[in-house]
Amino acid sequence: MTAIEERAHRAAELLLPALDTPETLAARRGLREQVTALHEELRQALQASWAPETLAAAGGAAGTGDVARLLDLGELETVRDGLLASLGRVREAAARRAEAQERARALLDAMYADPAAHRGVRLTTDDLGLPGCCRWQVRPVLGVVGRLAGWWRVRVSSGCP
Repeated sequence: MTAIEERAHRAAELLLPALDTPETLAARRGLREQVTALHEELRQALQASWAPETLAAAGGAAGTGDVARLLDLGELETVRDGLLASLGRVREAAARRAEAQERARALLDAMYADPAAHRGVRLTTDDLGLPGCCRWQVRPVLGVVGRLAGWWRVRVSSGCP
């Protein structure tokens, strides 16, 4: 064997994990299926909640590297664990966002019920989790006169500026 063939053989041994045992093949297949399922769950969670908080919670795509190669069991487990962590962070961020939107909807109802108690409060469609660009703000009816007289109302903007 020449020196070049020997180096190529050693490089191949370093890059390729041992795949000869059926247990290893079954474990790799199971981990690949788990990683695929987790990628799909993460995609669905991000698609359901388009908010910047959930996108930031996802972080970078787990398991993507610069070199295309066959991953060994340890690396597959690391990818799976990273996806599980990302999925957990995304779900927590989505839950926090949903709670904040629910609080904003309750505040909007309270603003309509008693505008004077919510002077100057402003809500946007983003706060409520709605599409578009509308604003709800408690303002006096006639400017300074309405402010002095206590005439407050919820004013809804006409849309995007």
